[in-house]
Amino acid sequence: MTEQEFFKNLQEKTETIFYQSEIYRKNKDKKWFYSICNGPILRHKPIIFGLNWGVSNDPNYEGHKAQKTYPENIDQNTWKFKSHVNTYLIKYFGYSFDEVNYSNQCFFRTTNEKFLSYQDWRDSIALFREYVQYINPPYLIMLGRPRHLNNDELKDYRKIAYLPLGSERRSFVRLGTLFDKYTFGSVPHSSAHISPDTHDELWKILKENLK
Repeated sequence: MTEQEFFKNLQEKTETIFYQSEIYRKNKDKKWFYSICNGPILRHKPIIFGLNWGVSNDPNYEGHKAQKTYPENIDQNTWKFKSHVNTYLIKYFGYSFDEVNYSNQCFFRTTNEKFLSYQDWRDSIALFREYVQYINPPYLIMLGRPRHLNNDELKDYRKIAYLPLGSERRSFVRLGTLFDKYTFGSVPHSSAHISPDTHDELWKILKENLK
């Protein structure tokens, strides 16, 4: 199955599930819709992912469209978080952001993850699992904490704490095996209230332990 064929199959499943979802039924007027990935699918390359796709909460915003077409080209958006992640990917993993896959654990868009129900997460994680299995990455890096993955989905779970000098607040690198097969690690999102030095140290710890 080609990347385009896989995307079309996954997009059709995502659309069907989205229009049956609680998030859609309760927010039909908001035009939040769904997305799957932000660029071409790169098989056997790492996956970087977050919790779910955002959407503007500007009252004049006209809304996103559902992602129905395979993204043949790299997304040229220069988000602040993209440049943040790019710095550490290059420094510690030898990839730029545009050389990896980027997606989210939940394909459904919202202004805040609090709008997603337990069932929304369950339904979307099943879709994300198909995405991961098709790509078959050497590892995945999550930006944030994996609080919506259950013990069957994320096994061998462990945390490494880092306490910056002069601070009383610890930050964590989290590690495990995702979907019974894939090497998983997570670091705080770029929006986390921690210093650049702490971000750097956490990415360094991630690299040393992501095996």
